[in-house]
Amino acid sequence: MPLRLLPWTPEYGTSMQFDAGDPDDSGVELDATVECPQWAAVDPDGHPPESLQIVDGVRRTEAHALDDGPDGAPLFALFGSLAVGVVRCEDGVATVLAEHLRVERRCLQSGGDPLDREVPAGKTVLQFRAETPAGATTANALVDALNRTMLDEEAKLAEELSRDESALTLVDGPLRNLRAPGHRVVGYVKRIHNWYIDGERLRLLPRLATGQRTPIVRLTGADGRERHSWFLRLADLGDRYHPLGGLLRLEAPGELPLQEAVALADQSSLALPPLASSPLRDPRAPQNLTPVGGLEHELRRRIGNPLWIRRLLAAALAREWKTTEAA
Repeated sequence: MPLRLLPWTPEYGTSMQFDAGDPDDSGVELDATVECPQWAAVDPDGHPPESLQIVDGVRRTEAHALDDGPDGAPLFALFGSLAVGVVRCEDGVATVLAEHLRVERRCLQSGGDPLDREVPAGKTVLQFRAETPAGATTANALVDALNRTMLDEEAKLAEELSRDESALTLVDGPLRNLRAPGHRVVGYVKRIHNWYIDGERLRLLPRLATGQRTPIVRLTGADGRERHSWFLRLADLGDRYHPLGGLLRLEAPGELPLQEAVALADQSSLALPPLASSPLRDPRAPQNLTPVGGLEHELRRRIGNPLWIRRLLAAALAREWKTTEAA
C-alpha cells in the first residue's frame, strides 16, 4: 500500500499508535469469536438511538511552578484547569446541557505540603485545590495526573447520566474508568493505543465501508474485568489519507449479555458516522465528533482565557512571596 497521510494535524499527534501500548491494559486476553466465528464486516441492524448524549472534557496547564523542599530539593508544581460536560443529540439538534457542566481547578505538587489557593479574578475567585499525586515527581507526571483527574470527572458524569436509559451515553475513552455504568453506555476511543487483534484480523479494517463495523471481541483484563469491543469505520476520507485514519474503537460493559452488546454496537454504528467531523473544520477529524467540538469550545470558554489566568496566578504568587518576605 502506498504512503498516505493520517488526518489529524501534527500538533495533535495521530489517532493511532502501533508502538505505544497502554500499561493499564497489559495482560489483556481476547476472544474474537463471541459474536460470530467468521471475521468479516458487519452491516449494523435496526435504528439509531432517538437520543444520544456524549460526555467529554478538556484540561489545560495554566502554569508550572517550582518550590524548595525541606531538604533543598526542588518540588515541581502545576496549576491546572479542567472542565467536563455533555452534549445531547436528538431530533437533529445538538445541545450542550448547561446544568451538567463542571469546572475544576487544581494546584498539583510533587511533594511538600501544598496549599489550596484562592486567586482573585474580578468579581469572582478561582479556587485551586491542592493535591500531591502519588508517585508524581516530575513536571510531566503532574500533567499526567491532571489528565487522570479529568478522566475521573468524565467517568463520574457518565455514570450519573447513564442511569437515563432512554438515551445512549457515549464517554470519551475506554470504560475501565467507570465503576458502575448503566447498561446503555459506550466508550469511544479517539486515539487507539492498543489494537488487540492480530495481523490477520487487522487486514479487515481498511476494507470496512463507512458505517460498517467489525464483529464484537471480548477483552478480559488481568483483573478479570471484561469489556465488549469493536471497530467502526467512521468516515471515508478519500485516497489522500490512509483508510485506518477513519476508524474508531468502541467499548460496551462486559457485564452486558452479548445480545445487548450487539444492539449497542449496531446503534452506535448507525448514529456516529453522520456526526463525523471534517478535516476542513477540525484538526482531529473525523474522530472528534462535530457535537463534541462544540462542547469542547464551550468548556474552554468556561475555563477562561489562558493568558488572563496566567497573569492572575503570577500576581497572586507575587503577593504571597512579598507577604512571606515581610514575615
